[in-house]
This record gives sequence, C-alpha cells and structure tokens, in this order.
Amino acid sequence: MSWSPSISSSGDSYYTLPNTWELADERLALLGAAYDPASIALARRLGVRAGWRCLEAGAGGGSFARWLCGAALPGGRVLAVDADPRHLADLPGLGGEVAELDLVSGDIPERAFDFVHTRFVLLHIAEREDVLERLVRALAPGGVLLLEEGDGLGVLDVMPGAFGAVWRAFARSTEQAGASQSWARNLPARLASLGLVDIHAEADIPIFRGGSPMARMWDLTWTQAQDTLVGLGVAPETITTAHAELADEQGWLYAPPTIRVWARKGDSPSS
Repeated sequence: MSWSPSISSSGDSYYTLPNTWELADERLALLGAAYDPASIALARRLGVRAGWRCLEAGAGGGSFARWLCGAALPGGRVLAVDADPRHLADLPGLGGEVAELDLVSGDIPERAFDFVHTRFVLLHIAEREDVLERLVRALAPGGVLLLEEGDGLGVLDVMPGAFGAVWRAFARSTEQAGASQSWARNLPARLASLGLVDIHAEADIPIFRGGSPMARMWDLTWTQAQDTLVGLGVAPETITTAHAELADEQGWLYAPPTIRVWARKGDSPSS
C-alpha cells in the first residue's frame, strides 16, 4: 500500500520538551532505556510478531519502533510517525517507514494496522480525544491498541524532596501547554465507549536509584525545562537540589505512574 503523509506545520508545538534541543538525543535514548523493557514485554504478551502491521504514533527517539522492526519484519509493516522525525532516520535501513505527521490533522490510514502504539504522547495533545478516535479507526478488525501514558494518580502531591517540588511545577507547565496529568486513568472506560473489546489496564510507579539512566533522563529534563520552571516560581536553588538528588547514588526516587491500557478492535469488518 502506498501512502503520502500530510506534512506537519506544527513541529514541536504540542510538547513541553521540544526534540530540537541539543541534548534531546541523549534524553530520548535514556527514556527508551528506562521504559522500553516494560513496553516490549507487554507487546510480546499481546502477540506482536512477524507479519504484523504496526503503527508507532509519536515515535520520538524511535527506540520502540526499532524493536518493532525486529519483531514484525519481514512480512509485516512498521510505520513510525512523528511531527519531528529527525531521530528516526535509521528506520528505513531496518525495513521500517518514517513519516512526518501531525497526529491531529495528518492523514492516518484507516483499518490498516494490527498493532497501534503510543507512549507519553496523547497526554500532551490538547486534541487528545480526537487523536484517540483516529488511532482506533487505524486498527484493522482484530487489531490491538496499546496506550502508555503518564498520570499523577494521587502520587504527584506526595512526592518528597526537591525532585517532587520540581515535578509538581513541571506538571503545571505541561498542563498550561494543553497536557493533562489525569486523563489516562479514564482510558479503559473511554476505549469501551469507542467500541473496543478485551480491555485491560495496569499502572506502575517507576522507582529508581540516583545516578541511574532514569535519573539521568530526569536530570536532563529539568535542565531543558529550567527557564520554564523558574518562570513558574521555582527557585533555582530548588532545581539545583533536585539535580543533586538525582545524582546521589545512595538515594532512591519515584516518578508518577505509567498507565498502560490495551484493547482489541472487534473482528467484525463493520466494527
């Protein structure tokens, strides 16, 4: 099937942390290292294998899309789309396809994929409900949708230390940009209302050691967001202390939960 995607004019406008930043490569690689193992384990449980047609929506650094190329090819298809695909240039060499695409307004093929996946994408998009409906329409009959999104879920308010204080300010900054830190918890009911079946959900709270790859990822996040955080009233000294907490290999921290929801489109061609 040939497909000419719409080109996005919005670039990074949905996101608090643009991928144009000079250290975005490192931050995205660390994010993949932190979250890929759970994503991959669940995708394997869901049966992703050679021959499956896969859509990675909002592919970011591309680490999960690279895994999909190894899992679904040959015989399948891996399409990775992002408003800023600069970090996906190697995917065609792995057999994948790359498209610069605005998830809100771009052309997403309908009824075309056996597996559709997003991770930490929809919560950042103000039009997330519209995008969700478009992703459901992209599923072929019997296809599986897997959504992984962050959600405060009662944890944000009790996160201790400077890291917690900075996180709360960061969450406010994302919501001012159109994100929602409470949307994902309602996804199971939302997918049911969209007609999906076999709906499952889980939440997991990342607990990590200072100096670990996940700690380094958050350290870079606070560096990138420094001006925004200070503009929200966070004292530079608090941000410095948060960096120190993240570097302390004797300390342990936790981040807000990751909510994973997966469901299947009915087998009927009319569903």
